[in-house]
Amino acid sequence: MDVSNAEDTENRDIYMYKQNGGKHQQWDLIYKKDWKREPTTGEWNRDFGFMVNKDFHIVSQLGQKRYMDYVTRNLVIKTQNGRTTQKWYFH
Repeated sequence: MDVSNAEDTENRDIYMYKQNGGKHQQWDLIYKKDWKREPTTGEWNRDFGFMVNKDFHIVSQLGQKRYMDYVTRNLVIKTQNGRTTQKWYFH
């Protein structure tokens, strides 16, 4: 996933592009709740490295740390707003 023109601006489009190692292609997955203990059976998928059905956010590594958001059939980066369009989960 690549932030268009590597510009850290609100509503900037996200699209698929070949890997080039830039910060505009680096993301953090942040789980909705901080994890305080080791996962129990069924909560952690070892094959994929995700907690199953736990909400997380995908956050750009660009300076403003904007969240991936789904807006009218497009992926964009936006300031955190608490809307469900910024929540993702592994199913």
